[in-house]
Parts: sequence; C-alpha cells; structure tokens
Amino acid sequence: MKKAELLPILKVLHETGIPFALAGGYAVAAWGVVRATRDIDFLATMAPGKIPELIMKFKKAGFKGKYRPGGEDDPVKGVIGLERAKAEAAEPVEIILGIKKMPAAIFERVQQVQFFGLDVPVISPEDLIVLKCLAGGPVDLEDARSILAVMKGRLDMAYLEDELKKRKIRLDKIKNG
Repeated sequence: MKKAELLPILKVLHETGIPFALAGGYAVAAWGVVRATRDIDFLATMAPGKIPELIMKFKKAGFKGKYRPGGEDDPVKGVIGLERAKAEAAEPVEIILGIKKMPAAIFERVQQVQFFGLDVPVISPEDLIVLKCLAGGPVDLEDARSILAVMKGRLDMAYLEDELKKRKIRLDKIKNG
C-alpha cells in the first residue's frame, strides 16, 4: 500500500462521517506483526440505505465499487469491494460493514496509528484479537496468537478476557493453538 492509495480512501471515509477503522492484515501490522496480505481492509458501520451513496462517493474518487451482502452463515454483515478504476497494480480494498458478534464499543476503542505520515484509525489490538477469533480461519487465529505475544504486557487483558468469554472463546485455547 502506498500513501497515494490510502489518502483518497481515508478522505472519502472521513467525509461520510461514518465510524471506521483499519482492519485485517494491515491492522495486524500496526500492532507489530508484519505478514503478507493481498488487500486493505477497513471495518465500518452505516445504515444499509446509505451504501449506494458511499459507493458513489468512492466512484467520484476514482474507484469501482461493488456491494456484497453477508449471508446467513457469514460473520460479515456486508462488504463493499473497491478497486482503482485505472490502476492495475493497486491493492483491492474491502470496506467490511460490520461483523456479527463484534464488540459493541469497537469504534470507541479505535486508536490512531501513523501510516505513511497519515493518522489512520486502527482497531484496538484487543478488539482485533476478538475479531480474528470470530473469523476463525488458520491465518486469523495465528494473527490473534501473534498479537497476544507481541503486545504482551500492553493489552487490557481484563477487557479482552471478558469479550472472549461473552463469545465462549477461551484465551488459553488461542495461546496454545
């Protein structure tokens, strides 16, 4: 990802006034665990009726956008997929419009992190661990374990354990694989 790719995305999201934060592999990297990723993920929340308006704003900013609602068994409530209209090499962007069972105050706990000289809202490491556990894939669970290890001593463990317990996820199972 380059600053030139990130800037128009942040501008559109800020202009809409919707709560949003960097998620996925780049958020994992923000908390000290660098790994390969093929896309840029943001988590956001908005009224379903506003989705076409957001897609139109991205179109005006030079993106092609397509909305996919989440299925009944899908933990994701919906996704707006974005691609640069004219750039072949740019990474695809996904705006994830909520995740079932995500922490209620997730956007209140967002932290600002510097990326390419820009302040970018990033999901807190504790909430990111919860989201990775909800996703449940092998890479997601490894991300959760890695964040736990790298952020050891800097996490709000009481909050994390409470949020995991609400979702019937055991912390020791994450740590031990």
